[in-house]
Amino acid sequence: MAAVFLLKSDLFYFKLSYENSSPRMLRLLSWLILCAMLVLLTSCSDFDKEFTVQSANSTIEVHTDGAAFVLENFDISVKRAENYGGVYVDIPQRFTDASGGVHWRDFELVAARRDGRDEYYSWENNVPGYSIYIGEEHCKDCSANLPTGLAKIQIAYWRGRLVRQEGDREVLFLPAYMGRVHGQGAKKTLTLKLPPGGTIRPLKQDRQGAYDIMRSAPNEILVSIPAGKGDRVLPDIEIEYPAGTFVTITSGKRVQWWLSDHFLPFISILGPIVAGLFVLTRLGQAWRLPAPLIAFDSKKTESTSPALAAYLFSNWKPEAAKPAFMASACHLAMKRLLRISSLGEDAEASDLSARQVRKKGKVARARWYGLPAVTRSVFGRIEGERPVNDRRTVLNALYGFERDLHQTVTEEYRKVRGGTDRTRLVAAAIILALGTAAAYFSGLLIFSVSICGILLVLFIVVMMFRHPERFPMAVSTSEQFKQALTLFLGFPAIVIAALSYIGTTEVISEQRPYLMAILLDIVGIVTVVALRMPTPKQRQIHNDILVLNRYFLGEIEGPEMSVECYEHHLPFAVALNVEQRWTERFNRWRESEKMETYAPDWRSSSLRDSDIKV
Repeated sequence: MAAVFLLKSDLFYFKLSYENSSPRMLRLLSWLILCAMLVLLTSCSDFDKEFTVQSANSTIEVHTDGAAFVLENFDISVKRAENYGGVYVDIPQRFTDASGGVHWRDFELVAARRDGRDEYYSWENNVPGYSIYIGEEHCKDCSANLPTGLAKIQIAYWRGRLVRQEGDREVLFLPAYMGRVHGQGAKKTLTLKLPPGGTIRPLKQDRQGAYDIMRSAPNEILVSIPAGKGDRVLPDIEIEYPAGTFVTITSGKRVQWWLSDHFLPFISILGPIVAGLFVLTRLGQAWRLPAPLIAFDSKKTESTSPALAAYLFSNWKPEAAKPAFMASACHLAMKRLLRISSLGEDAEASDLSARQVRKKGKVARARWYGLPAVTRSVFGRIEGERPVNDRRTVLNALYGFERDLHQTVTEEYRKVRGGTDRTRLVAAAIILALGTAAAYFSGLLIFSVSICGILLVLFIVVMMFRHPERFPMAVSTSEQFKQALTLFLGFPAIVIAALSYIGTTEVISEQRPYLMAILLDIVGIVTVVALRMPTPKQRQIHNDILVLNRYFLGEIEGPEMSVECYEHHLPFAVALNVEQRWTERFNRWRESEKMETYAPDWRSSSLRDSDIKV
């Protein structure tokens, strides 16, 4: 019983804090973040406490096709009985030559062994190349520890793209290191077996002392790298050969190599470029002025409600609520669904004919439901007003209805978009695919997923506090329990796991530019999805409203004046606050046509013929 009471108390606390945005929630989240930081500080694994790399020896045999077979041996001392179970051998592929050019070497794994036996291995992408794990398999029923003592890790692979043409000479350029275990700086020796006829190029003076080179045989070179040297900054070993020593490289192979050299940088910058082009295109479309017209076509406004015209004309300002409401009431009058006494703020509505229309047959109901939703909702508000002598003050129905009116008009505007904005979805999908590819090939996929997980949780929490109405409280106890688990356990667990991975994962210098590109991709996706610019169809409707206003003012031609034309456009004239100018044009037309009286049935009897004159 006590446990049940505590559970219900927690749920009750959750409901109160959730609905009222209690400061206790903030303190709880702060405590969880503090716990996450403590996990980060205590969960970092130190490789030096488990393993020691005593020596590294590599044999590189270069063939006349410009490829090399590499056999590397690492002597590892396992110091702890409980350890990670294996080591990572970093095989670089990205190298910078003496002239500063960046090139990728071809790589093909042949074997991975431990103590002379084939060993389990797996690999991950990284910016410099691959990180190959060699050791015990990590699984539910597997022993994940290497036995203490000495262990020999051996890896064999093919390395290509080691020859370039320089004038009438061919240059074999070999990296001073081929692989490394973690970040250890043990002494390393490389034995290079080369084709005959080569001459070693001297190192530049500012790069001397990185390693020692000596010929141990006519076609064999021994390279010694002292302990503690940073492998990544060692210059290449360059050996000149006469032309024709190696197999001639075809132009197709050169193109393939060039593409592989620039593939990762290309996809990294392409995502932000796509996002930028999308934003500039949408902004350019929004700033584009409509084409000048000399005439107005009334058919262009047939699918637009007068209320939407009022909001578009005022750029969605709150002051548009009054003309939008009055225009909708005028629209109802033009459809003979009610009668109004005037077009001003003191207008009164009577004879609500829509009551009978909705009760009649199929044709009459189709007439009613053929009206815009906002027009029908305005009638509902007017109908709900308390009548005085069977008359209802129109503007009294507006008070307290502004928010619902704006929401209804907004929904109509969204439907005008013509369905889903596929351009936005396609752009976001392209940026997501490019960002995922860049994260995968740069070895930052899990790192990027962790960042996205944190951002997603923060976004959901902020939305909960800013718009709690979008996250309704569950009714049943089980659903409340699930919500509590998600909020108090699920979200913090995601954040802590993501922060732990980010805090314990090293981002090397070669990965940082690509990490920045991935972050820009994330920003680009958020921008593309959040950018709510008008679609071409929405811009066209807005332009049509501007053209209609010019027609009302007599600046452009349009439909010839008639009683039908006047009544059809009168609700829009009310929406644009030009009903007086429109009525003046109608009165001048009446005088020219010698029409002495105009007594439409949409007016109340108190509205005299002279009331529509200015």
